[in-house]
Amino acid sequence: MGAPFRGVLLNTRHEHFSSLYRASADPWQVCTRWYERRKRAALLAMLPRAQFRRAFEPACGNGELTLELARRCDRVIAGDLTADAVAIARQRTGHLSNVEIDVREVPSDWPEGNFDLIVLSEFLYYVAIEKLPGLVHQATGSLSEQGVIVACHWRPDSADRSATTEQIHSLFDVCESLHKLARHEERDFLLEMWSPDGRSVMEREARE
Repeated sequence: MGAPFRGVLLNTRHEHFSSLYRASADPWQVCTRWYERRKRAALLAMLPRAQFRRAFEPACGNGELTLELARRCDRVIAGDLTADAVAIARQRTGHLSNVEIDVREVPSDWPEGNFDLIVLSEFLYYVAIEKLPGLVHQATGSLSEQGVIVACHWRPDSADRSATTEQIHSLFDVCESLHKLARHEERDFLLEMWSPDGRSVMEREARE
């Protein structure tokens, strides 16, 4: 993840993303590359519950992770910046009655209601830096009392980033309402999870 975006200015990202999805239904090979499949498996394994009520996945791309989330969630609200990606994701998830996908640009198009799972994967470094605090506020404000926020992002630097992965994730670290539940760090990516409920997976299961 990351290489197709190098040298692309933030204010042209919409056009660039659209052109990528018009050229290929899987521009980052998230369906086939072991790196992507392994990273997705790590994210799913980190989730503290087997089943969730309502999830939000902005920047869903072609819907590969959305398909996995639909198996673990009663309802998945997903979105992407471009209509091209949304069309592909809708086609791939059309057989699932618990998935809803729309064109969304967060934080301005944040859906209403509470979520017990919010997945922020591989896109926050392309959100304008002045919009990041608002996005963090939207995410924490729409999280249920036992809900979780999961963030997973590519770490290497590139000229088109608004901030480093570490800077972005630190915005959740300083939220007084959140406890960090897990962190998985590799050279390529950083995967972390926060929740208002600071109990461990075992503690949650023992009291349910």
